[in-house]
Amino acid sequence: MLDLNQQQALGYVHDSILNQKMGTQKYDRFMGGSVDCTNLPPHDYVDMLREQVMPVAPNGMNQVHLSESATAANDAAIGVALFHYAMKHKRDYKNLTVMGLTGASHGDSISAMSCSDEYFSKGLPTYDWPKAPLPNMIQPFNTNKKANEEEERRCIEEAAKIIESQRASGKDVGAIIVEPIAGLANMQAAPTYYKKLRQLAAREGIPFIVDETEIGIGRSAKMWSHEYWYLNENDGGCADIMTFGGNTGLSGFYSTLDYRVDPMCCSFDQ
Repeated sequence: MLDLNQQQALGYVHDSILNQKMGTQKYDRFMGGSVDCTNLPPHDYVDMLREQVMPVAPNGMNQVHLSESATAANDAAIGVALFHYAMKHKRDYKNLTVMGLTGASHGDSISAMSCSDEYFSKGLPTYDWPKAPLPNMIQPFNTNKKANEEEERRCIEEAAKIIESQRASGKDVGAIIVEPIAGLANMQAAPTYYKKLRQLAAREGIPFIVDETEIGIGRSAKMWSHEYWYLNENDGGCADIMTFGGNTGLSGFYSTLDYRVDPMCCSFDQ
């Protein structure tokens, strides 16, 4: 829990790292603070993308777009996803909604709070966006397999009902956003649940966003926590968009080619 909720996780401040890295340009820029490349890009902006950012891109994502903060990264990802859905399905952009999960925390903006758990809205007016239930898993998973499978099935069916009811009311779900570990209570479901949710999104033609702003960059022992889901073509492929920020020292989102912000922009291949 300390690793997941601190700006710098415990492993990142080990003496062997601090003694070698403190005082270096990389430490001062990324570990000691946050770099905003959107207002005044540094002189080595292109080199930083090619040498630092793209080598750790998730499989299937060869596009990257930077933002000034983790919240801004989620806002931008949501905007791109909704625009893409509106164009593809010929819907009015302003009538679309975003489906989040209970227990989630995606940031402090109105749109980010609107797809987060109601706990985080702090009484502020937010958009009326639906929340699908996060499975209440019983641990250990291996000895509670049947009960957890039933809970997963219930939650996926509820998510499908939400999508159907929103579409019937003219408020299509234009994006789904999930965290690998829910920010409210450090809870997560089994990989099979996220695979099924990805399948549902692909089947309904809804952009699928993974928010790694809290849990990304090695905090779960993999570079990106959603890599434990092992998404494949049978699941609809990799996520469409994955956001990062916070402890990375740099914020933004990776995406597949279809979800680049500007179709005329450059592509940095992995």
